[in-house]
Amino acid sequence: MTWSALSASHLGSTHLRDGRPNQDAHVAYTDAYGAVAVVADGHGHRAHPRSGTGATLATQVLLGLLAETLPELTDPATAAELLRDRVGPELVRAWRAAVEADAVAEPWPEGQDPVGTEETWLRYGCTVVALAATDTVVAVLQLGDGEAVVVDRAGTSQRPLPEDELLDGVRTTSLCQPDPLGSLRITVLPAVEVRVGYVCTDGFGKPQLDHDGWWRQVGRELAERSVEHGVAWLAERLPGWMEEPATVGGDDTTMAVLVQL
Repeated sequence: MTWSALSASHLGSTHLRDGRPNQDAHVAYTDAYGAVAVVADGHGHRAHPRSGTGATLATQVLLGLLAETLPELTDPATAAELLRDRVGPELVRAWRAAVEADAVAEPWPEGQDPVGTEETWLRYGCTVVALAATDTVVAVLQLGDGEAVVVDRAGTSQRPLPEDELLDGVRTTSLCQPDPLGSLRITVLPAVEVRVGYVCTDGFGKPQLDHDGWWRQVGRELAERSVEHGVAWLAERLPGWMEEPATVGGDDTTMAVLVQL
């Protein structure tokens, strides 16, 4: 079983207007053991002035952990335990260490130093969503908003993770909160049940007219087009598909996709 990975992002129109950078981050990775797709969304609020850096660090840290773990993702039960007991805690520890190191390397303007480590984490706040796939399993991890969707060989899409009851459409759970592991959602599926999986930031979903069903249609179309045209065709067009929601909705828009070949 072979997996291919692709990802793309587009600067939101409000960020372009205000002269702000893209505060999303993304990575798509493959090796002999499988593939990994990760997206992260920096909060962008004035309370999180380095959230774009926080998102980049989150994708880098989680990619490293999942790539290292791919050879051990062999069955759903043990994979879920490994992700919960090792990858989740190490994600939080390593991300915090990375943002603290960045804060030292890039000092704050005079008089703006954070008060304590928790405020340092806050200033880098972001969400993160990821897929990791091997011959036998597809693992899904999410902290905060955005979407994680898998599509079976019949073209049926599902959101495999439980809902985060703390998401209210305005606020989101985050890597920067004091207890992020309490909000980390994880599930593991047999790989034979997944044809395509994708993760995206909320900038992609919010502008969609069909708020309840857009993610199903996107999953079905990704699966159909991967069969009809191939992964290279998808990779070439994915950046353009990010442009419309980023322009209409105004937020940075990012997606990463795994396709079983």
